[in-house]
Amino acid sequence: MDAAVEGGCSDVVVVLGAERDAYAAALAGARAQVTVNPDYKEGMSTSIRCGVEALPTECTAAVILLADQPRIDGGIVHALLETYATSGRRIVAARYGDVRGAPVLFDRALFLELLVLEGDRGARAVMEIYPNEVAEVVIPAEAALDVDRPEDVERLQRDD
Repeated sequence: MDAAVEGGCSDVVVVLGAERDAYAAALAGARAQVTVNPDYKEGMSTSIRCGVEALPTECTAAVILLADQPRIDGGIVHALLETYATSGRRIVAARYGDVRGAPVLFDRALFLELLVLEGDRGARAVMEIYPNEVAEVVIPAEAALDVDRPEDVERLQRDD
């Protein structure tokens, strides 16, 4: 949430699923709209849909950030927004090593594509459909550290 605000996003939507009460309490007073995904067990696509559906109607693009990438900062989000403004592309994805993925920005013209995702497929599926619409922002691999397991948390704490 902080990365989105610091990076220049005008509206921030936080999608909660598991442990939503604990996270909602932590977000009390934050500059974000909180929405709950009751179907979070069905996969990442349901959280993407909830987030897109909660966006204001005047929203022209959306940056999808993942909570399990704690090293993504406002500078990276700003770079996505700047690349979107200058590239003429409808998708701007982070590139780290051989991976192209989150965080990723989608133009409003592709929101319908995000709304029809199903299961545990993320927004990468939309990038695969429109490869010529993708611009990239190269970020350090350590910035994209994905924290999913206890070992990842230990690594994050060691490196900080």
